[in-house]
Amino acid sequence: MNEQPQILDCENEPLANSGLIQAGGALLFMDKGSRQFRYVSANAESLLGEPAAELLGQDADDWLAGVLPDVGTLPTAAGQRLQFTAAVDLGAGDLDVLITATAAGWLLELEPSVPADLSDPADPADPADSSAQPPSLAPLTDALTTEQLHHVQQQLVDAIRRLIGYERVMLYRFHPDWTGEVIAESAAARAKTYLGLRFPASDIPAIARALYAQTPYRHVPDTHAAPVPILSRSGEATDLDLTWSDLRSVSPVHLQYLENMEVKSSFSVSIMVEGRLWGLIACHHPQAKTIPLARREDCRALVAAYLERFRLYQRSVQQEIHEDLARSLEQLRAALGAGTPIAAAFAEHFEPLAQRFSASGGALWINRDLTLLGDLAASTDRTDSADSTDSTDSAELSLLHQWCLREQAEAITSFDHLPDALLSQLPDQPRAFSGFLSIGMRALQHGNALLQLYLLRPEEVSEIAWAGDPEKPLAATPDGLRLSPRDSFDKWVEVRRGFSKPWSEADRFAAEQLRERLMQLL
Repeated sequence: MNEQPQILDCENEPLANSGLIQAGGALLFMDKGSRQFRYVSANAESLLGEPAAELLGQDADDWLAGVLPDVGTLPTAAGQRLQFTAAVDLGAGDLDVLITATAAGWLLELEPSVPADLSDPADPADPADSSAQPPSLAPLTDALTTEQLHHVQQQLVDAIRRLIGYERVMLYRFHPDWTGEVIAESAAARAKTYLGLRFPASDIPAIARALYAQTPYRHVPDTHAAPVPILSRSGEATDLDLTWSDLRSVSPVHLQYLENMEVKSSFSVSIMVEGRLWGLIACHHPQAKTIPLARREDCRALVAAYLERFRLYQRSVQQEIHEDLARSLEQLRAALGAGTPIAAAFAEHFEPLAQRFSASGGALWINRDLTLLGDLAASTDRTDSADSTDSTDSAELSLLHQWCLREQAEAITSFDHLPDALLSQLPDQPRAFSGFLSIGMRALQHGNALLQLYLLRPEEVSEIAWAGDPEKPLAATPDGLRLSPRDSFDKWVEVRRGFSKPWSEADRFAAEQLRERLMQLL
């Protein structure tokens, strides 16, 4: 017997191949090759009046023509969706129908059509006006300030809460390390607030984030409802890919997580920026509550409207960066144009760049020669050889440079803390920097020299307010020790040392622009 505790990782859960769906609807899968129903959920008869066993193997085109004659042209690209409400005479009333294309065929998902006029607002003192037209966001302008963006973010969560009547709606932003932070919140007066709190990356593991990135939203109407098995003639349904299914079953670990938060129904809308999962609209309610398909789509439209405004804000920030960099490089450009050597030009005119990137100092490597910049240059000679150990700063920067050349393939790299592999090589003593941003390039006009610029930030002791202790406990199970969702989400403050001020998306964009401009100069 293995004496080491077996920790079952959430990353290994077969989220898209569970062979189960939620009980709020029925699922049929139409095979692309045979045009037959290859998979049918066990509860199909409750909505369609025909046992699942009889639906299996049926000609799907004939069935669609008889039951859903208005289906039209089926979607073709994987993940493409077609949705409508169908009046069917099968005893279950109108059905909301969602047809999604996959690589192997089509998922048909059917739910009882719920009236969009929700009668149970999240807060009686602040009723959800769901009978009115869907709320909208502030009109578009040519530019947005940070303050205006925050206002739009609050509008977004308020509008979605009015639409769906949930107790709490949050705008959840992912950080570069995939921890999350609630940056806007709309909640009933009785609800616990999570505004400003951080959540560890393991709360939404990579496998779940990948699903969010491929689907527009995720709805769990009732966390206590038993999942429904999917049937097939072979008796095995776990090979059916449910990545794009709205009804896909819920991970037991996530159900326990929601239970610990006293959440009985949830709804999330994915927020994608430049092809990357930027964040989520995360909605919680303390009772089971179904959001009609039409309302889910309204929420999706609101997020799309928010993204239009967010892109305006991004363009505003980027324009400011372009103008700021042009000013920051004026003296450096003039010095290089006058024939000043690269190292000397950077040493004399580093301060504007230091201010732009909130850097306390810097370092410039040209092939094997190191030039200290800013504060680091004040107490030592400006230029050392790579083999010099005359100063602690030079020795540490030499190790940093060697590590980056060996481990980092990207032209631009940033860390708000020194990686463990690098820290293990450094002496255990106070150091001049805790975070760095490196920019690498070739100086084509100077013999194709390898140039690496490091912008350095000092340690900045900070406090991070977490939603509960981020270290997940272990629970004993028949299969060994399993990571378990934490029981408390009360504010838990971590005092963080050894980290610098984080490098923002704007910093990264500025670094990309700086590299382009320097390559033109050098």
